Amino acid sequence: MQSALLYRFQATMMGAIMGEMIGIQASGRLPSRHYSLEDLMEFYAESLIDPSRIENSSDPIFREPLTNAEAAIALLPVFLYFHDDFTKLRQNLQTVLKVWQNLLISELDLLAIGYTIAQALKGDLNPRRLVSPMFEALLAPPEGIPRLQRLQQVETMVQQKVGLEDAVQLILTLSEATTGDAAIALALYCFLSTAGDFRLSILRAAQTRYQVPGVTALTGALSGALNSTIGLPADWRMTLNQEEHIRQICTRLLASWSGMYHLNDENLRSPSAQSVTAPRQR
Repeated sequence: MQSALLYRFQATMMGAIMGEMIGIQASGRLPSRHYSLEDLMEFYAESLIDPSRIENSSDPIFREPLTNAEAAIALLPVFLYFHDDFTKLRQNLQTVLKVWQNLLISELDLLAIGYTIAQALKGDLNPRRLVSPMFEALLAPPEGIPRLQRLQQVETMVQQKVGLEDAVQLILTLSEATTGDAAIALALYCFLSTAGDFRLSILRAAQTRYQVPGVTALTGALSGALNSTIGLPADWRMTLNQEEHIRQICTRLLASWSGMYHLNDENLRSPSAQSVTAPRQR
């Protein structure tokens, strides 16, 4: 039902903001960005909702010095919107990366997050066997193989139930060997090793000691996509001042994706609510 997908959209974005809040509390460090995660997500959501919107590549938001994890969070609306069309997700991601011109951001890492979110939204996610089928979906060039091998190691650790401390050490070691950013792999490990427990996933991510707010935010987004709003801890949710705004953004994003316009939450909660056209092609 569209309502179930709406709640997963909402939980993905809310989970990211909750995760960052916990990460900031745990690390005592504020991100160096000028824009909040909510601002970044809304910017890219509006680009999908309003096809007539004209964006200027000189806009300061395109020049934010984002980390891999922060870039993945900013692009959550893109991952949500194209969760059922991986080819178009890749095309839109490549377009954004050309504008960003940030050599520190890995297309392959972002695609790995997009793939994971898509599997969660479609109900196809298997925490113990996620990365193996990802190889075929991503069709990585030779230079991307080391990154995928690092993610493959994450899958192995989840299967073998490797503890958090050992997993973090191994991921950081592999990242140094491949000159890569460890945040994506750490977030995937924290999520996949405790996939059904949002709170536990975030608390474990907060102990990684590596780009903690980014890792916890990304872990929260992944867990939210799988567990939906019902899986978000009520006490953490009560501290989320942006909830109503995020609900509205997600409602409009889902409406645009499905071809259903002029909708509100009540429409989408109705048992009769259903898509009337195919998702708009971009």
